[in-house]
Amino acid sequence: MQHPPHERIRLALPPYVCSGIQGIMRIVALFAMAGLYGAGPVSQARPDRWILVYKGGSQSPAYSVNDLLHLVSAVDTSGQPRSWLCTGAVLLALRATSGRNYYPLPDGAPADGDDWTKYLDSLFARGGPLVHLDSAVALIDAAVGTPGRRLAVAIMIPYPHPRSDSLRFNGQSYRLSSDLGRGAAITAYVHEVERRFNGLKAPHLSFQAFYWLNEGVTAVDTALVPKVSAEVHRLGARFLWIPSFGAAGAARWRVLGFDQAWLQPNYFFHPDVPVTRLDTTVAIARATGMGLEIEFDRRMFTSWQFRDRLEPYLAALEDAPDLRAGPLAIYDGAGTLYALARAKDGWHRALYERFVAVLQGS
Repeated sequence: MQHPPHERIRLALPPYVCSGIQGIMRIVALFAMAGLYGAGPVSQARPDRWILVYKGGSQSPAYSVNDLLHLVSAVDTSGQPRSWLCTGAVLLALRATSGRNYYPLPDGAPADGDDWTKYLDSLFARGGPLVHLDSAVALIDAAVGTPGRRLAVAIMIPYPHPRSDSLRFNGQSYRLSSDLGRGAAITAYVHEVERRFNGLKAPHLSFQAFYWLNEGVTAVDTALVPKVSAEVHRLGARFLWIPSFGAAGAARWRVLGFDQAWLQPNYFFHPDVPVTRLDTTVAIARATGMGLEIEFDRRMFTSWQFRDRLEPYLAALEDAPDLRAGPLAIYDGAGTLYALARAKDGWHRALYERFVAVLQGS
């Protein structure tokens, strides 16, 4: 199935899981039997709010300084920052400009080492998204009176697909047919990210984390992911993950070595999925100690089927103060949030203000 280059693969559980309280209780019971109950997200003075920024791949949005300003701050009707909205940005891409895939999409070949290098080149370019993001944060700091505040940054780890024979990166070749070779390739990549960020003049950004791009952890990756986690932690960074609904390994996110994880409800994208999907997701998130992802894209402006599908996410978080007080991730279809922030009609403006209120806890 062909997927838009900026939309992630969405998985689904069997139908009985997606319907009503019976599905919720079955899932919770399964996690309880497996001993997977967690304490739930811990309330913080400034809970994490991560916005996903799709840049460096094919058909990436421009993400101007003003665009990014509208992503990470709450703006008034004239577009001026009035307060902070997000605490961090996850930079990622699914498909390389070559047409190969950073994510294990069902179509196309896996990205090679040249794609990995070009992705980093695009991020750290003089006019690239990190430089633009630094400029946006500087403007927000000045506007809202928070001098010295920095925005957290996380950068994706491309998926080293085992069906590739080998990968050449930074002058070294790695065999991807073994966990040893795959782990070595990722180690080289994360160290290159650290090196480049240390050389970047971006005083308003703080590199804090790596993001595991693949949305499920199956048997082929269960030994690899903890090793990647150990390497990420050796660099003093955090390891983040956003598994899709029903994804393999999601409930074991802590055991796999992730420091923070959010569950995708995958409700917005499928008009046939009932609103009870969000109830189910809230129950799973509580049972496993995960955060929630808020999801929407530009179809909310163009199709009646999607016009009202963001609102139930906000209602679910309003009714779940424990999850609302914890970390949240935002998937906005590569730039829909800044379009919503600029909307002039009353209905969308009210929706934006409600979105801001949910993220800010007001």
